[in-house]
Amino acid sequence: MPMRRLLSILLLFTLLISVPSFSIAQDYTLPGTLSGGRSYNNIGLMGEIAINLNVTLVNTAPYPKYVLVNPRYDFRVFRGNGSEYLYNYRTSTGELQSVVSRELLSKSVNYFVGFWLAPYETVVVNFKITMNSSYPVPLLDFNSPCGDMGRLTKLTYENGTLVSAVLNNNGGLDKLVCGSIYPQLINRPIFLSVRSMFPILDRNIKVLRYNGVVDFRITNVPNFYSDDKLFHVFFAVVQPVVFLDGKTYDYKPNYTMTYREYLRRFVWDYSGINKPQKKTINVTMPENNLFKLTDTLLSGLKVVSFRGVDERPYNGPNFPVWVVFMGDRIDITYRVSWNNNSGR
Repeated sequence: MPMRRLLSILLLFTLLISVPSFSIAQDYTLPGTLSGGRSYNNIGLMGEIAINLNVTLVNTAPYPKYVLVNPRYDFRVFRGNGSEYLYNYRTSTGELQSVVSRELLSKSVNYFVGFWLAPYETVVVNFKITMNSSYPVPLLDFNSPCGDMGRLTKLTYENGTLVSAVLNNNGGLDKLVCGSIYPQLINRPIFLSVRSMFPILDRNIKVLRYNGVVDFRITNVPNFYSDDKLFHVFFAVVQPVVFLDGKTYDYKPNYTMTYREYLRRFVWDYSGINKPQKKTINVTMPENNLFKLTDTLLSGLKVVSFRGVDERPYNGPNFPVWVVFMGDRIDITYRVSWNNNSGR
């Protein structure tokens, strides 16, 4: 064997056995934060919302109007070739960046982002927040009857496989078990209306209608971003965005129950805890013969007997509730629409 070839083989062998083995380690503290400030709660759940709305606007004035837009929403004006648009995206570090079309910039006013409406023009504008730039929904922590005892607080993965877990084992001697888990509500709804979404002070710009889709995504962060899929979560959520003056329909998946049903029946039935009973307060009058209670005044006029106030249940918004048992991710979607041809 030629010496040069032998040296090449030896060099290759040396390189092969000297290359270190690399492993990608990832830690998840519970609760924790992903890049870009997106947080997840103490059972690893992160909430995000995407919205896609088509809105019909009209300018009733005999002169053009420039409409300012909240740049947190992507938007596109449906006229011409659709070249007036803005969209957002999240970078690898989690920061939001915006892309504005040249056509939109060339028609901007005072360096503000928006679009023109010609005199008496009616136009459809698409407003949306995509999952590429999702709106974060803060999720409440799960409250265990045991406190933090028995809860995993840190998970370490290498190449997608769990290698270690930190357990809060600071328990006492008196209890072997301390309770059971039931699906707690972990979010609060956001209430929107035409006036809150379109607070336009100009009486010549009117909203005729809107329709669209809301997507509520819930991710079990440590489970979703690993290969093991060891952990499952059990919780309840309410409709994340409630449109007070709009019609909401086509829920996917269908909701489990209403908010009133959840409060009045489900929590107590499922948790197995007896509902506290209201205590009746008895007032005993002292016995004496100095004064007798009558239904007449000293003047002889009859006093109208007092009627008790009826206790009525709360009849506020009765929005949907989903009870969820999942591994890594779920998307809850529903449609919404509103129509007022007479404007606002």
